[in-house]
This record gives sequence, structure tokens and C-alpha cells, in this order.
Amino acid sequence: MDARKRTMRLVAKHGCFVLALLLAYVLQTMPGFLSFFGVKPVFLVPLALCIAAYEGAFAGAIYGALAGLLWDIAAGRVTGFFAILLMICCFLVSVAVSMYLRNTVLNLSLLSAGALLLLCTIDFMFSYLLRGYAGLAHLYFFKLLPIVVFSAFLTFAPWLLARKISHAFAPPD
Repeated sequence: MDARKRTMRLVAKHGCFVLALLLAYVLQTMPGFLSFFGVKPVFLVPLALCIAAYEGAFAGAIYGALAGLLWDIAAGRVTGFFAILLMICCFLVSVAVSMYLRNTVLNLSLLSAGALLLLCTIDFMFSYLLRGYAGLAHLYFFKLLPIVVFSAFLTFAPWLLARKISHAFAPPD
């Protein structure tokens, strides 16, 4: 395959990944979409982690930073808060999948749950715990943890999407 076809294939693949992240952002910010008992899933984190698992450490970190910036915008947090944390998480997930784990939906669901628990707990600490609000245990256990579980449960869809895009634009053997 010549260099031009390879370049076009890479541009198309990364364009599809960016469009998938934008779609996840739109679905995540859409009012009432997949909301059960006041719990809305986070779509950006599982998608970024799945892309990182398929694309490698560098590209995974870049997509993690992009997804983190989108999540910062959606959550109304300081720009870069989730971007830095998600970039590090995507890099670590990519390295873990390439060296130690198999790229299966169960592994990515568990990694997604762990990353979401870490990110949401850090956000909870800085947004609520340090400010001394009342009733924080109820908020953490009945709002934040169901979001983590629900989002991890829905990781199969981003995993299938990332797998499909990655395999569709893989160079022919």
C-alpha cells in the first residue's frame, strides 16, 4: 500500500474516532437520554478508554485529553481538570492492555469502572467534600456510585464501536 492510501486511511480512522467522541458528548449532555431514577451514564470515559485500548499509548492519551476537555465543558468544571486525569487514565489503560490484559469487553468494563470511580471520587472531593456540604455520604453512595456502575455496564457499546472502527481501517495483510 502506498503512503497516500495509508495516510488517507489514518485520517479517516481518526476522523471517525473524533466523530464518535463528539457523538458521545452529545448523548452525554442530552437531557433525559438514558436517565434511570436520576442517574445518567457518562459516555466519554468508556469510549476514550476503549479507543486507547485499540490505538496505543500515544493516541490513547491524545483521545483521553480530548474526551476530558469535552467532559470539562459538559460538567462545567475548570478546563483541563478531567482532561489531565483522563489522559493519564487512558495512557495507563493502553499500556495495561498492550502488556498485561486481553482486550475484552469485560476487562474494559472493569477498567472503565475503576477509572470512573477514581475520576468521580477526585471530582467529588474537590467539588463537595472540601467545601464542607452536608449529606455527602448520601450523595456519594446514591448518586455517584450508581453513575459509575451504570456507565461501566454500558461499556460494551463503546467497545464495539472502537473495535469496529479500528478493524475497518486496519491495513490489509
